[in-house]
Amino acid sequence: MLKNTLLLSSLLLFSGCAERGYQLTTQTSTHTLTAQSSVDISDTQVQTNQELLKMQDAIKKERKKKRTILKAKNTITETKTREKEERVNAKKLYDKKVLQKELEARKAKTLDGKRLALQREEEMGRKHRLILEEKEKKKHQEEIKKLAEFKVKKQEEKAKALEANMKKSAQEQALKKEKSLKLEKALQIKATLAAQEALKAKEIAAKNVEILRLAQIEEAKVIKEEKEAKVKRLQEKKRKKANVPIEKRKKSSLLTSTQSLRFQLINKIYHKFGSSEVHGHVIYLTPSGQETRLTGSKVYILPISAKLNHWYENYYLKNKNNPNTNGTVVNYLNSTYLNLEKNFEFYGVAEGSYYVIIESNYPSHIARNKKVYIAKKIQVGKHKKIMAVFSKKL
Repeated sequence: MLKNTLLLSSLLLFSGCAERGYQLTTQTSTHTLTAQSSVDISDTQVQTNQELLKMQDAIKKERKKKRTILKAKNTITETKTREKEERVNAKKLYDKKVLQKELEARKAKTLDGKRLALQREEEMGRKHRLILEEKEKKKHQEEIKKLAEFKVKKQEEKAKALEANMKKSAQEQALKKEKSLKLEKALQIKATLAAQEALKAKEIAAKNVEILRLAQIEEAKVIKEEKEAKVKRLQEKKRKKANVPIEKRKKSSLLTSTQSLRFQLINKIYHKFGSSEVHGHVIYLTPSGQETRLTGSKVYILPISAKLNHWYENYYLKNKNNPNTNGTVVNYLNSTYLNLEKNFEFYGVAEGSYYVIIESNYPSHIARNKKVYIAKKIQVGKHKKIMAVFSKKL
């Protein structure tokens, strides 16, 4: 029942959007959701601001619908798991009862047999006890004999160890006397050598004093040369930094999620002036789902080209960045900024296929001096007013 109700509600929402002429598209890779419609410019009943507000409501309903579907799925899975657990528990209880009944029946049958077996075991036990007592008495006597023999052997071993210790102590005393005589002779030799070395040390100390004085003079010269070399290196670095262009100095510390774009205005000679309009509204959402405003939001309308298609398919949709390049250079027809109400407008657009790209700055707490993009392909017909609402989750 829950699945049927969810399917019906989703069909009703999509049918409501279709009746109003809205086209909802979602891109999970870029976290964007857009609503788009196209009407004739001659239709004066359609007001752009009201239509954009309705499309905003449609996007909000779509996001709420997704949340409710996820909640419903979670509840269905929870109920299924509960039912499975209850079935398993019921089977376990039934099996336990059956086992208990079988065990009781078996016990009743085996009680009579056990009584007879116990009587037989008692008779056999008496005989077995007598045999064990006799065996234990024999073991006890054998252990007493073994202990007596073990004590005699230990006494003999102790006597032998005492004799060996006495011999060792006598030998050690003799060795100590010999060592003391050798030490006395060695000390006398050391004393004579020390006196000779003291005289030599005095002579060497006098020479070392002179060598140290000369070394200090040389060290002072080396320190001066090193200081002069450091000053020269710092001056060269400053000179090189002054010659480096500003673009090379400003290197971003964080990577952007999408390859950056560098926009170039198409020469006015090749401008096509048409009779259609493009109106839009941009919504940026925080990870928690709250609406936020980004700085430096600029909107570009660009004719479709091979380079733009390559960027859109290989970088934008896949959230990739090529660190070896400074950005993709693209040509645009016209550009504008978002107003206070986060709306934008393009007039005099010719018939054809275009990309609408919104470029904004990331919030400072996410990334500094980095760009976030929303890109969408649109088809512009003759004398048409195209309205679109772009929603992106950061």
